[in-house]
Amino acid sequence: MTPREGTAPSRNEDPTRAFGTIEGSDAYVALLLQAVEETATDVAEDLLRTGGTRGRRREALQLVAYKLEQLRSHLATSRRRLNDLRNLRGILDGESSVDRGQRDEDEQRARSWSGPGSAAEAAA
Repeated sequence: MTPREGTAPSRNEDPTRAFGTIEGSDAYVALLLQAVEETATDVAEDLLRTGGTRGRRREALQLVAYKLEQLRSHLATSRRRLNDLRNLRGILDGESSVDRGQRDEDEQRARSWSGPGSAAEAAA
């Protein structure tokens, strides 16, 4: 069973099918981004608990936080590129700019909310 347009694949579905459409790929990358942000929040909390202590554990947590931020940045870039591809496909398929503008506005509104525990909050 393939995911519907704009929805993320369930964990039980074949992951290779998640990339059957640009929308499916975007939903999959969005799930990965969410998981990275949640993990980054957990790591930031662990770093706060270690306080001013020194040692290998704290250094490892700092490295994990850094690597998670790099991954978050790459995934965010991937989502922007997928959105660009979706827009270009619309242009090539003859979608009017009014239709594209409304769809982009709806998508932006859906993405604008960043809930508690986001990576931005963890970095602060």
